[in-house]
Amino acid sequence: GDISQSLSTTGTLTSGQTIVVPSPVTAPLAEVKVEAGQIVNAGDLLATFDTEPLERAYRQGLCPLMRWFAASAAYESGQLQKSDALTASDSAQARFNDAAANLNNLAVQKDKASAAVNSLTAQYEALADKQSEEALSVKAALDAAAADLANQQQALSAAKATYDAEKQAVLSDSAKRQLELAQVPSSLSVQSAKEDLARGRDGVTAPISGVVTSLSAVPGSSAAAYGPLCTIQSLSDVYVDVALSRYDLEKVKPGQSAVVTTLGRTYTGTVASIDAMATAYVHAKVQLDAPDGDIKLGLEANVVIATGEAKGVLSLPISAVNTDVSGQFCYVVENGAAVRRDVKTGLSSDTQVEIASGISAGDEVILNPQDVTEGMAVSSDPAAAAQMPADAGMGAVMMG
Repeated sequence: GDISQSLSTTGTLTSGQTIVVPSPVTAPLAEVKVEAGQIVNAGDLLATFDTEPLERAYRQGLCPLMRWFAASAAYESGQLQKSDALTASDSAQARFNDAAANLNNLAVQKDKASAAVNSLTAQYEALADKQSEEALSVKAALDAAAADLANQQQALSAAKATYDAEKQAVLSDSAKRQLELAQVPSSLSVQSAKEDLARGRDGVTAPISGVVTSLSAVPGSSAAAYGPLCTIQSLSDVYVDVALSRYDLEKVKPGQSAVVTTLGRTYTGTVASIDAMATAYVHAKVQLDAPDGDIKLGLEANVVIATGEAKGVLSLPISAVNTDVSGQFCYVVENGAAVRRDVKTGLSSDTQVEIASGISAGDEVILNPQDVTEGMAVSSDPAAAAQMPADAGMGAVMMG
C-alpha cells in the first residue's frame, strides 16, 4: 500500500517583514490616523504634523540668507568681478612673494653693513693717534659704512612696510573667498529647512501593507526626526515558527510541504529553513504560500508537515508492531502458534507503519498482540483473519 508520513506540531504565526516607521522631521504630531492592530495598505496616511514650527524655521533661515545676498551685492558693486578678483589675488600674491624676497635680501645687506661698521669701529678705536693719516682714513671709511648702514635700515623698513601691505592684500582676497564659502552652509541650512517643511506637510505614510503591531505616536506630542512612530508587520510574508525536538529534526527537511490551520482556516506552506543552532529545540520556519488578512500574527497555529511518502510497500496497522529492549517485532501464526518475528520499520502514518523487512507476503500477522506470548496457541480460522487489501503491496494476512 501507500503510506504518507507527517509530523503534527504547533507554532507561532510570525511576519517575515517588520518595518519600524520613523518620523521624517522634528515637529509636533497633529493627528495619528491609525491604531495598534489596524490593517493598513502601502501609502495610507499614518500621521500628520503641525507644520507651524517648520514654517517658522524656514522663514528664519531665509532672513540671514537674504541679508547675505544684499551685502554680497553691495560688496560686488564696489569691487571687481570674481574673475578679476582672483586675478588681483594672484597679482597680490606675486607682489607679496617679491616683497618677501626683497626683504630677505635687504636684511642680508643690512647685516653686512652692520658688520662693516662694527669692524671699522674696532679698528678706529684701536688706533692711539686719532689724527694720524691711517686714523683719518679709517674714520672716513667708518662714516661711509655708517651712512650705508642707515640707508640699508631705511630700505629694510620700507621693504617691511611693503611686505606687510602685500601680505594684508592677500588676506583680504582670502577673506572674500571665505565670505563666499560661508554662504554654502547658509544655503544648505535653508534648503534643509525647506525639505523638512515639505516632508512635514506630506505627513507619514505606510511604507508597506500590513498590520500596525505597535504604536508610539501620540497626537500633540513632539516627534523627533528618525524617532520611531509605529511598527508595521507584513501580512503577505508570513511564516509559522515551529520548535522541533531532535527526534523530529531527523524527519523535517527544507522544501517539504505543510498544511497550516488557524482560526478554522487552512493554508498551504513549505518548510523554508531550519535554524543552524539549537537551544532546547531547533526552530524551523514554515512559509505560508498565500497568507491573507485573516491571519492573526502572534497566534498559535497547527502545522502538519509531510515528512515522507512510500508507495507500494508492505504495511501493517501500528497496533501489530511491538517494541522491547531487543527492538521491534510482530507475532505471526505458524502451525497454530504465535511466533515472534523481528522487523524493521520504515515510514509511518497515524494508523499504518511500513514493514521494511521481517514479514513476507502471505504471513499471518496477529493484529492485537497485547495478551499474546510466543508459543501460545492461536486460531488461524479464516473467519478470525483479515486479508490485506490488494493495494497493500505484498498482501500479508493479518489476524486479530
